[in-house]
This record gives sequence, structure tokens and C-alpha cells, in this order.
Amino acid sequence: MTPTKRELALALAVMLALPISTELALRAARAHFDPQLYAPDRGRGWALRPNAAGVVSIETRQYVRINSHGFRDQEHSYVKPPDTVRVAVLGNSWTEALQVPLEKTYCSVLAQTLTGSPCFARKRVEVLNFGVAGYSTGQELLLLQQEVWKYHPDVILVAFYPPRDIANNVRELNNAVNPGQSPYFVYRDAQLVLDASFRKLPALQPRQILLDGVGYWMNQHARILQAVDALQRFGKVRVAMAAVKERAEKFGVDNLEYSIYAPPAQPEMQTAWSVTEGLLRAMRDEVKAQGAEFRIVVLASRPQVNPDPARRAELMRKLGASNLSYADDRLRQFGAREGIPVIALAPALAEYAETHHVFLNGFNSANLGAGHWNETGHRVAAEIIAAQLCGNREGKEQIAAVTGAR
Repeated sequence: MTPTKRELALALAVMLALPISTELALRAARAHFDPQLYAPDRGRGWALRPNAAGVVSIETRQYVRINSHGFRDQEHSYVKPPDTVRVAVLGNSWTEALQVPLEKTYCSVLAQTLTGSPCFARKRVEVLNFGVAGYSTGQELLLLQQEVWKYHPDVILVAFYPPRDIANNVRELNNAVNPGQSPYFVYRDAQLVLDASFRKLPALQPRQILLDGVGYWMNQHARILQAVDALQRFGKVRVAMAAVKERAEKFGVDNLEYSIYAPPAQPEMQTAWSVTEGLLRAMRDEVKAQGAEFRIVVLASRPQVNPDPARRAELMRKLGASNLSYADDRLRQFGAREGIPVIALAPALAEYAETHHVFLNGFNSANLGAGHWNETGHRVAAEIIAAQLCGNREGKEQIAAVTGAR
């Protein structure tokens, strides 16, 4: 039986009433949903959305704004101001630092600490934050080539987080939420080359990227779309966590991140280390060709800076490791061979945490010692990096002052 016009109108009214009533209910309840900060990017897989802003609830609630060039930083012109030294920092979520106010991130504190210091000829120092969550060393190399040189930096710092950065450089171990959308570098005929197959993904086609932009605009104006997006992101995170757990079980460990505390036994981790070191060499050569200075800053893992030495000792016994510094030591030795200065933060950060009986990670009683750096962690890390950049006897004295060591 053919439906009448009245029946069709009634059905249409019901179909419209449901989303409209849901939208009104969400607005009345003042429901909050984290903003869409990331967008697909054909050059690097994904990137931060220019001018995106909103309150994020990752570990702690924090208002975040992305600048017009697509980085979590204040605005910087491509033209470098006179009497200015620019330090560009490449990194992942630890550098992006959505958990603390912009002025409290280690990049901001580093700029404040270095400006006017004798080791930079008392010039103004700008520290540009190029951190993007989930980025691998390979993505950071692409970012360096595609964007960073536009700002004419004098110093390039790679903020290297071993528990994630090594594994994320190979497809089999990548812990990112969208590992398939990440670019990878592979060895072919002993040469490290980009596997650009990720650019064939439907999500990275120009038409789909355009549609994503339209969807983002609509999402900003409709709470119901924000709710759908939140559910989708939650699902992706759950799938990623399940994949990480499955990999850890395959490797016979409770946590895949613990694999950095010993020489790699699995072929996948051996490949990951080889690719990582090849990428760092490529960065060194790229920076040298541009006439800038290159350094690696090795960020500390959470267990390394636990203020309770008994907890660190307990983990070492569990892992059968004599210390938690294998990755740090290997990177230092690599840097010595390759002519790359390496700043390892773990010793000084651990000393500060133990001396002052404070957690450098976490924001409340529920997550102390977990998650990313809190404001204290960012401040102390910045002060240590500043002292190491200046080097010499003065730098060592500054580190002692920062950590409280006698």
C-alpha cells in the first residue's frame, strides 16, 4: 500500500525531531566534548588543525589553541626577527603538551630561561614547538623538511621519547591511534627510503580531505556530531589499546614500552632500532646541510623518574635488568659515534624527583606517576635542557642547582 502524503510528512517530522531533541538536550545539559584537534595530512599522515581550539580533558582539563600554522604554540612569523636565535623542537605528545598551559610547557619555559643567557650572546631566544601527538621519528623528519625550515631555525632539537619513538618507527609495533595512516621509512638496498603507500589511503585523498574540512565546520556547530565524533575516537583508542596489549603478550611482557630497558631480542625491535638510528642520521645530515645545529634530547620514561627508588628497583627485578638506562646509553653511544650531541634527561630528573619527593608525571591522586609531565616536570626539564645546551662548568653547576643535589 502506497503511503499517503500525510504519512510521509509524519515520518519526516519524527526523523527530524529525534536529532533536534537530542541536540537540544545536549545543549541544555552543557555536555562537553573534546575538540577535533587533528586533521588528515597527505605529507605526514595527520597534523594539528590550524586555529583549532577548545577544552581538552586528556589527563586534566586544559584549554588548548592551535596557531594559524597548525602547531600548539604562539604565533611565529616565517621571517626570523633580528637579534633572535630560533630553537625548533620536534617531538610527539610530550612536546605538544596538551596537559598544561602553553606558557608552562617546557618549550615556553626553555625560551624564557635561555633569553638573555651568555651562551646565546644575550640574544632573544624563540623556542618553536613542533610537537604532534603520535608522531614517529620518520614523521618528524618529514615535518623538518616540509615545514620547519620555513622559520629559519638555528638549532634543531629532537625530543626523543624511547618508550614510544623506537617502536612507532616500524609498522608492526606502532602504538599510534591510526598506525596505518603513519608514514614509514624502510631499508631498500641498504638505503633508508620513504614508503609513501600511506598516501593512497582513502582518508588522505584530496577530495576526502576537503570533505573532512566541511565535516569539521559542521562539527563545531552541532553537539550531536561532537558526540558521534567522541564515540568514534573512543572506539579507535580502545582498538589501539587492544592491539598494544596483543603485541605485548606476543613479546612475553606486561608492557611493550618496557622493551627499551634491554637489548632488543625480537626481530621487530631490532629493525625498529636500526630504522630509528638511520632516521636520526638523516636528520643530522639534513640539519648540517642547512647550516644549523642538531641535538637529541632523550626524554625520561615514567619508571625512570619515580621518586621512590624502591619502586624502580622492583621493576628492575621484575625485568631482570641491572638498570633502566639501556635506551639512554645506546643513544649516547650512537651520538658519540655520529657526532650528534645527546642530552639525556633521566638522571637529573630522577634526582630531582627523589630529592624533592615529587612526581613529575600526573595531575591528581588518581594518576600521579602516570601520563605526561605536569607543570613541575616541564619546568625542571626545561631548566636541565637549558643548562645542557650551555654546556661547560656553568651548565653543570646549573643542573646541580636545579636538582637540589649537593
